[in-house]
Amino acid sequence: MTGSILLKGGLVITPLPPGSGSTNGSSSLKRLDVRISNGVISELAEDLERHNDDTVLSVRDLYISPGFIDIHTHLRDLNESAKETIETGTRAAAAGGYTTIVAMANTDPPTDSTRILALTLDKIRTSAQVRVLPLAAVTLGLKGEQLTEMAQLAEMGAVAFSDDHTPINNLAILSRALRFAKLLDKTIISHSEDKDLSQGGCLNESHVSTRLGLEGVPSVAETASVAREIEIVRATGGRLHFAHVSTEGAVALIKRAKADGLKITAEVTPHHIRLSDDDILDFDTRFKTSPPLRSKSDQDALIAAVKEGVFDAIACDHSPHSRHEKAQSFAYAPFGIVGLETSFALVHERLVKQKLISINELIYLLTKGPAKVLGLTEPEIALGARPDVTVIDPNHTWTYQSVKGFSRSHNSPFDGTMLSGKAMATIADGRIVFQEQSRLTAK
Repeated sequence: MTGSILLKGGLVITPLPPGSGSTNGSSSLKRLDVRISNGVISELAEDLERHNDDTVLSVRDLYISPGFIDIHTHLRDLNESAKETIETGTRAAAAGGYTTIVAMANTDPPTDSTRILALTLDKIRTSAQVRVLPLAAVTLGLKGEQLTEMAQLAEMGAVAFSDDHTPINNLAILSRALRFAKLLDKTIISHSEDKDLSQGGCLNESHVSTRLGLEGVPSVAETASVAREIEIVRATGGRLHFAHVSTEGAVALIKRAKADGLKITAEVTPHHIRLSDDDILDFDTRFKTSPPLRSKSDQDALIAAVKEGVFDAIACDHSPHSRHEKAQSFAYAPFGIVGLETSFALVHERLVKQKLISINELIYLLTKGPAKVLGLTEPEIALGARPDVTVIDPNHTWTYQSVKGFSRSHNSPFDGTMLSGKAMATIADGRIVFQEQSRLTAK
């Protein structure tokens, strides 16, 4: 789309960090028109005049937010393109309001060499609908034994390093990785899990696993790993980000480590906020994820940590799997839930609609917070800012139907669920990459 984009009558959101005491749960919104032209947000004012080359979106009473950033997306592609491709994954991201996503490195083959990273970057250039920032693996083959060429991978464009879904249990390797990443001013993203404790488990160890007769994953598998890794951060001074935190014990450890001044950040997922293992009523593998859905008390602790500002980001952990893979028995089906298209609605309903945090605080966890974790430029609706914008209708009710979504995979426990709140338009780098035609049309 050529020319300028003019958003008329929207309510601009200023992201504010949760737990800072700056809002006390109230919202701060300002009615402004927003013009995007010449590769930036070029004008902000009330009642801007329309130019001849403007594409006008009437967004009166809708929220105008900086574009969402997801720092935990599995885009598959390469040898797993039947599950997801960079094109389909980024279309799903756009439909969910995301203008930047960070692609995890546990692809097939893994992004552990300059050759695979170059191939990934080429696919991003030719097919991505939103900005995609690739991660690189910490270790060769995700085996936790030998470090990748981290300096070369960083120079090529890797924004951080992670062996996600394969924890680095060798602490000597993790220590070396943190020291190298520190020299490169990069972050290591950790999937914290003690495999000796979790081995064979497929859902949370609780009365639910007992009722279903399935092997459980104890919460200590996460907390023990988090505790060990925090001490390595203390020794190295490196930057470590804890992905998809799921337990009350891990929250307490992370909160204490942050108070000690360690360079630690953490994320929580929408599905861990919205669901507990009590929601697993039968052997529906759409509820199988790693880490598993935990107890109600863990879920309550995660939500309390969001309110207190313990978490730096809400991240999707979008993990597509084919229908036949998820059709296996619960014990053998792969872990993972797709989430790019539902994430905003899930957390908006649970956190903002129930007045636990303000919309400004939620948007911080979807924009500025994730950017800070990886040292990216913090997005904002401001003159001269990058033209990444998400238009939100907080009251739009809709039913998520995975088969009508943009992802190639449909493994979501929220399939068929009525939701409230949705991205109506997504503008990535000055281009309209998604519009909800039933609610919003360009003029």
